[in-house]
Amino acid sequence: MSSVDLVAAVGSVPIWLIITPLVGVINACVFFLLAGRRPFSLFIYLPLASLTASIIQAAGVFEAGAVPYSLGDVHLVAASVTAWATLALARAAGL
Repeated sequence: MSSVDLVAAVGSVPIWLIITPLVGVINACVFFLLAGRRPFSLFIYLPLASLTASIIQAAGVFEAGAVPYSLGDVHLVAASVTAWATLALARAAGL
């Protein structure tokens, strides 16, 4: 695959579909540093936070707001709060 094909492929993907998993990964790492139990938990937290941050954005519950709270079409506060709430529930469930 050439770099031109890669740029064309990434250009056709909505930007929130790239940003929200990254927001989820960052939140999962911070959550693991603050409240993680064992190293295996990180491998559960990463996809869980990425998925929930993407789902809240795909659902369109929150519109993008002002600059400190949004990055492009992504409402950072909503994505982060959703990821943290899901991780807290997973932690409470013993994961």
